[in-house]
Amino acid sequence: MENGWSTQFTTDFLAMYRANPCLWKISDKVYLNRNKKNEAYRQLVDFCKTQFPEANRDFVVKKIQSLRGSFRKELKKVNLSKRSGASSDDVYTPSLWYFNLLLFTSDCETASDSIDNTNNGEDAGPQEVINIQVSEKVFTSALYNTI
Repeated sequence: MENGWSTQFTTDFLAMYRANPCLWKISDKVYLNRNKKNEAYRQLVDFCKTQFPEANRDFVVKKIQSLRGSFRKELKKVNLSKRSGASSDDVYTPSLWYFNLLLFTSDCETASDSIDNTNNGEDAGPQEVINIQVSEKVFTSALYNTI
């Protein structure tokens, strides 16, 4: 690996991350505890300072985001290949070497609904088209709902 992030260092970093569910397990009450989060980040920063003297909380957060982002991409490929009806032999095999080390976060990786923001500042509510039949004529009316 490059820049001091050896395989062993990254493995140890992810083990420490896993040991602190307050940083990743959103369904746990401890996830909302700021004091525990601050302490967990401090431990990760101290660990990173052994290889990266300039390490701080932002450094650790960005590294976690980078690792989890790559993991999400691989997880998406695996899930898409499973949904496509592929046989067990044809299911995508992740190429990311630390994929299995981050599997503990997979229940936190849920897709969220995307938001369409292409109307350039116009009424951003979803459009609903309603057909109204009056005297054998059909009128289409567009209603804008604001959320």
